[in-house]
Amino acid sequence: MKTILITGATSGIGKDLINILANKNYNLLFIGRNKRKCEDLKNFLENTKKIKTNYYISDFNDLNSVKKMTEKIISNTQKIDALINNAGKVYFSYKKSLDGIEKSFQINYLSHFLLTSLLIKNNLFTKNSQIINVSSVAHNPNSSINSLDKIKNKEFIGKINFQDINYKNNKFKGFSSLFYSRSKMAQILWTYYLSDIEKNISINAIHPGLLGSNVIYENGFLGKIITPFFKLFFKSTAEGAKSIINLLDLVFEQNLTGKYFDEKIESKSYSYTYNKIHQKKLYEESHKLLEKFIKI
Repeated sequence: MKTILITGATSGIGKDLINILANKNYNLLFIGRNKRKCEDLKNFLENTKKIKTNYYISDFNDLNSVKKMTEKIISNTQKIDALINNAGKVYFSYKKSLDGIEKSFQINYLSHFLLTSLLIKNNLFTKNSQIINVSSVAHNPNSSINSLDKIKNKEFIGKINFQDINYKNNKFKGFSSLFYSRSKMAQILWTYYLSDIEKNISINAIHPGLLGSNVIYENGFLGKIITPFFKLFFKSTAEGAKSIINLLDLVFEQNLTGKYFDEKIESKSYSYTYNKIHQKKLYEESHKLLEKFIKI
């Protein structure tokens, strides 16, 4: 039986993924930050779906929390056949994590980088296992999501600013999608580089669609006002989950790696993400950044 580990599993796409995969022949492990929600989901899976499962608590806003949680997974798990890096948040203003890192970059990218790196280092992935990074069309500066930043932050969009990766030298004011966009671009650069150096693992990224989720809810009053409109006008998170499962099945069948999918269609990501110098640079800088806080 294949074992699948899912981050951000207690709401949105993650919860829909769990619900659908529970009807298939998989051993499910999941990660969340809210113990009550994790316990409720575990009880639902075991009592209603009649499957055994386990969960791990971690706050991706805290790198030490991610490290400790991953160590528990390593001690309790023999193998992982698929890791779905799904947890993510949108912040429309500059915020710092508990570690002092720009928050979108840490939650959406760097914490997943840490989790995945530790699992690889400890040989949790077997031959023909896979990793799916849930990214977004927002990584592309030409996306309508980035229209405002193309005017007021045009020098920052569409690239990774390696000279100031944590935006220490800039003061951002007002609404911006820059931080989310950069975190999703980082995911894709990392996907391509990792697929080149890890030959026994299939590693791909996907934009699951424009979905009506709670991803922007934590943006104060504005986030709470906009979220219901997201759910009204965009696709359901269940549709996004189906696109991810379509990719999961496809990769198990064909061992595809180093690809970017726009929902259920293999597509091209933004041109910058194919630059191998930038891919390697991000990989190296991510390790350096982590080493300032923890040892991996």
